[in-house]
Amino acid sequence: MIQLDENEIGSLTAEEFLQHKNQCLTQLKGDQPFDLLLDCRATLLDLADLETIKNILETKGRTLVILVSKADLDRWAMDWNVVPTLQEAHDFLAFERMQRDLGF
Repeated sequence: MIQLDENEIGSLTAEEFLQHKNQCLTQLKGDQPFDLLLDCRATLLDLADLETIKNILETKGRTLVILVSKADLDRWAMDWNVVPTLQEAHDFLAFERMQRDLGF
């Protein structure tokens, strides 16, 4: 299941998603909006699952940030929000929220 913090940020590993896929998708589609940090440093989800998660969040005006290893950064297209560290993921979300709050 997706762990939510007090700042409406959800955290999930790829392994947890694969183990509890239906519950995670139900939680993503639920009424509580949140941004998501998806940790794919150990296991990478297939593109179809990533697209599904991204589309659900985008329809709610929320952001998906994917953590990947530094070696995998160059493999991603520019339209994906990928970062190599948890601190960079939190910084990215903070910046996205500021933009969202300002109406950009």
